[in-house]
Amino acid sequence: MKKRLNVITLTVLAAFAAAATAQTGTTTAPEVKANVGKPAPQFTLEDAAGKTYSLADYKGKIVVLQWINPDCPVCRRCAETGIVKRMQQDVLKLDKNTVFLAINSTHYMKPEVSAPYLKKNKIEAPALIDQDGKIGHLYGARTTPHLFVIDDKGVLRYSGAIDDDRRGKKGRDATNYVVNTVKLIKAGETVAPDRTKPYGCSVKYAGKGGRRRGR
Repeated sequence: MKKRLNVITLTVLAAFAAAATAQTGTTTAPEVKANVGKPAPQFTLEDAAGKTYSLADYKGKIVVLQWINPDCPVCRRCAETGIVKRMQQDVLKLDKNTVFLAINSTHYMKPEVSAPYLKKNKIEAPALIDQDGKIGHLYGARTTPHLFVIDDKGVLRYSGAIDDDRRGKKGRDATNYVVNTVKLIKAGETVAPDRTKPYGCSVKYAGKGGRRRGR
């Protein structure tokens, strides 16, 4: 009888534990954030037209992610002076199958703003909308622009600034870190630098007092 009661007690306790776990969500695997040298976190985003883009769709290809904000003067400078366009051209000479994705995590911006901004500046990339900032936070995107390069094996190989010309004074003499990264990936060499400090305006995430502009 005592043994039977012990079994019943353990069963009841197990049921309570299972219920508590379900309520607290502790069975859900923690979200893995982006880390250079580790597999890039998967994500799915839509553009303003509702078309869906998933990182998984580009398996086997190098992927360049660029955070954008058409209100940011630094982001505009990089676009309007042709820095981003030249970066794309130089990368595609190294690997014609490289994919470029532009992501806007600006909480206040209307979704339909980004695509015309890219088109005006001849930047070939879909404009993906991340208004809730979930993917921006997942990748640790800090500025516009902030660049990330994922290799053809799905590993994040670079995170940081677009180039070494924070003040925009070097022109074509600037070193583009994205081009450098792709060149080293294609050569099978270690990427260096694989992290730099991104420059530009802070990403205007929701709930952080993000003003419309700012460095």
